[in-house]
Amino acid sequence: MSEFEAKAKQWDKFLAEFKNEYSPRHIYGTDAVDFEERVNFPRMRAYKLNRIRQAMKKRDIAVMLLNNGEQVRYATGSWDQDWKTTNNTRYALVFHDKDPILFETVGIDLHVTQLNCPWLAGRIYPAITYKFAAGGFEDVCNRYWDQIEQVCKENGVNIKKDKIGTELIEIPAYEIAKARGINLVSAGEVCVEARFVKSKDELEMMKLSVAMGDIGYWKLKNEICKPGIREREARGLLLAEMTRLGCAFSLGHIVASGGNTNPYKRATTDKLIRPGDMIICDLAINFFYGYVQDLCRSWVCGAKMTPKQKDVYKRCYAKLQKGLSQVKAGNTTGQLAKDGLNEYYDDKYGTCSLVEFAHTIGQGLYEGFWVSRGFSIEHPVVLEENMVMAVEVYEADPGDDFGVRLERNVIVTKNGYIPLDLFPFEEEAVGENVY
Repeated sequence: MSEFEAKAKQWDKFLAEFKNEYSPRHIYGTDAVDFEERVNFPRMRAYKLNRIRQAMKKRDIAVMLLNNGEQVRYATGSWDQDWKTTNNTRYALVFHDKDPILFETVGIDLHVTQLNCPWLAGRIYPAITYKFAAGGFEDVCNRYWDQIEQVCKENGVNIKKDKIGTELIEIPAYEIAKARGINLVSAGEVCVEARFVKSKDELEMMKLSVAMGDIGYWKLKNEICKPGIREREARGLLLAEMTRLGCAFSLGHIVASGGNTNPYKRATTDKLIRPGDMIICDLAINFFYGYVQDLCRSWVCGAKMTPKQKDVYKRCYAKLQKGLSQVKAGNTTGQLAKDGLNEYYDDKYGTCSLVEFAHTIGQGLYEGFWVSRGFSIEHPVVLEENMVMAVEVYEADPGDDFGVRLERNVIVTKNGYIPLDLFPFEEEAVGENVY
């Protein structure tokens, strides 16, 4: 076999086996083009709707009533501009064998959705918004239930007999439904289970979102965070960069420095950043068409690391690797918590500190479950292929004037994990080209 023939065989094998969604360096552009299939949005919408229906079927739920904005977007592919998430101005019904129905805020918002979402044509209804009706709450809420009951009946579901599940509802609205004899059941687990496992298209969206995070970190570290800038100024410039890159909505940035990193103040203040300050930046909740990343990096501003800073950084990095080593399809959250996370206050109080923990991520910051030594060991969940997870850790010594926080976003596979973020860790502390 010639050298060319051997290489041609290698190309054949590559082309047959390559999965673009598993390669973080192979990201698509963000334009719509005629020469390449990138993210296939109709296919992605169909996948997500089918995931909800599968989870409904397992629980014998005839129809799902979705009130949370993330869930409504997941089921319908419509957008609430990220400010109507929990204010009851829009909601949706998901049936087994009929297209979902979106109830949209009346007026201009309904007009915009009618223009923008042709896949929902004929299935967009006016929303009855009861939550902030004050003294009219009961009256308006009853009209809300009149509407839900009638639309379900038109679609072959009797909600006084068949189960109608919901993931989020006001307690008084729940009580009104039960008084009317509506068979309303708590069904948040339907959405949780549906959103666990990502499609090929969703993984491509996650790659793009995380790539923007990498670029944001480069900008922050190399151009923005100079001695003399305030934490809040740095955060503002970072927000501008994330918006320029394509994030429709950015919320969760934290820029903390110096003493604000130990104990870690998870907020951004007017503190001046000084030479030699350790900086922690938590870059989260940057919505790229609904998909978010949640990353954390630490570095020293305008100076080389001290020996102590290097030591703490190394210890933090080792904790991160310990956690990631347990991320593999077939493992459980219990194994990850027990063998991958260090003892912390989670153990003492049986809760989650959101410090030494992991979580699923996707179309929302906490999409499904948290992993904590406080409860995951006793109540494990099996990790599945194509889940996307964030693992985050923190290290500091009591009394020091700095701490280190690190976090990665990864795809769960049968062979372990694939890192989505490629912004390098600090060469001074852990060596060259460590991604």
